[in-house]
Amino acid sequence: MPASIQKQAGDVFNKLVIAKNLESSGVDFTKMHGQNANYFRIRIGSYRIGCEYVEPNIVIITIMSRGDIYKHFPPK
Repeated sequence: MPASIQKQAGDVFNKLVIAKNLESSGVDFTKMHGQNANYFRIRIGSYRIGCEYVEPNIVIITIMSRGDIYKHFPPK
């Protein structure tokens, strides 16, 4: 993963740590389609962070390029 994406991912993690919930974090997130409604993706450039959100906890599961993450996330 490029250094610029690593820095952006660190910035996202810092925002998530101080936020009260995902909605107030200020990150670009979208709910994933599928059987479990608790999975979200967070966009950072051409990469995506796959996470599970059960308020108030956010569990980071994976970080992959845009082309790969939708093949593997959310978990089946």
